[in-house]
Amino acid sequence: MKAWFTLMVFLVLTGALLIAGCTQNTAPAQVTQQMTPLTTQTPDTIRVAASSLGNILVDAQGKTLYYFALDVPASGASMCTGSCAGIWPIFYSSAITVSPPLMASDFSSFVRADGTSQTTYRGWPLYYFQGDTNPGNVYGENVNKDWFAVKPDETVMIAQRDTLGLFLTDRMGNTLYYFAKDTPGTSACTGACLAKWPAFSAGPVNAPSVLDPADFSTMTRADGTNQTTFMGRPLYYFANDTKPGDTNGEGFNNLWYVANITGTVPVAPTPVQTTVVPTQSMMSYGGGY
Repeated sequence: MKAWFTLMVFLVLTGALLIAGCTQNTAPAQVTQQMTPLTTQTPDTIRVAASSLGNILVDAQGKTLYYFALDVPASGASMCTGSCAGIWPIFYSSAITVSPPLMASDFSSFVRADGTSQTTYRGWPLYYFQGDTNPGNVYGENVNKDWFAVKPDETVMIAQRDTLGLFLTDRMGNTLYYFAKDTPGTSACTGACLAKWPAFSAGPVNAPSVLDPADFSTMTRADGTNQTTFMGRPLYYFANDTKPGDTNGEGFNNLWYVANITGTVPVAPTPVQTTVVPTQSMMSYGGGY
């Protein structure tokens, strides 16, 4: 009888220990499971990525984004239609999410002639290149000399018009000009001239790969301000250009020309030696500007 009682006590104690052990083993697992956070990370719609061209814009999957030199920024239109759009598919996202250094305010969209929507960056419509089969490809750079990967820190860009060829603009597409009276590294446009032809100053220049960075420089004007030069020629805006794409200064007084990428301008005309009576308009706008 005593032996049976001892056996029963032993079995009860053993069962209690087993139950306590099971409780200690399962409790931490339940706590860990409850503390595991469930989060979903959404990638940026457009981001900056390093490439052989420097920093460029890519989509969420790393595909390179391009701009077309024939487009006019902020015009609400694309010059790439028909078969062109098959080679250069448009990029569009209804909701743009970006991180620094990009700013969401630089992105917008417009409705194309075919009824589809397209995203823009600083007014420039964005495209893919059909030949870029993998993330990181930049095979569309400089195709036909008018397709370029978009760079977030670009300060000089290239535009093209059928009658003017390829010429320089600022990053928003505003046309830049040469003055035929300038000499390398020196500006002949001073005083009232600068009110009509403001000097362009970009600081460090980042431009499409078709342009040689060594061709850009910064000169100090006589008034102590800086001005960007290309192939030694100072660069200017024209006050009568009111929107991107305007080229109203081309050929002005046979002295002002869009800043073509060759760096050449026609020779300034030699003044005709005649005797004239000065008028108020001549005194106000003398000097060919």
